[in-house]
Amino acid sequence: MAIYSSPEAQTFDAYAAYPQAVAQIMGSAQQELLLCERNFSHCDLGSRAIFDALWAFFTANPPGYLRLICFDIHYLSQRCPQFLQLTERFPQRIELRLAHESCSNWQQGFILADKTCLLHRYHFDWPRGEITTDSRIVAMMQQQFNALWEQSSPSNEWQRLYL
Repeated sequence: MAIYSSPEAQTFDAYAAYPQAVAQIMGSAQQELLLCERNFSHCDLGSRAIFDALWAFFTANPPGYLRLICFDIHYLSQRCPQFLQLTERFPQRIELRLAHESCSNWQQGFILADKTCLLHRYHFDWPRGEITTDSRIVAMMQQQFNALWEQSSPSNEWQRLYL
């Protein structure tokens, strides 16, 4: 079930509102989450709220599946220990790809939940964005995610090293 039933976009324009919207959309997902961000530093993927939402997502019946595309992996690998715990606990439910240099023109962050709800940040450097269930916009961003996914590579750089 999507968190918003109206196709009218609900906008936000502050960095503080973005992690709240991320937690809300992730908490609403039941089957699939697709995430694309520069480095996820503004998403607060290391927070307890995200950890709890994803834990519920991965332990649901049937469990959800998460795919991430990022352009810089260092934030996840160095600043998100709770998220890394999830990747260790649910490796079959999470797939991360590192965007290839050919994707460097892409500058928008977004999250798609269950192919019905979109959280879209207009530019990596701006806090402005929207949440929408408009099927045309959602379908367009689904296609964009698939294109970026195909041009990206699997990455193990985010996994912790035990020395």
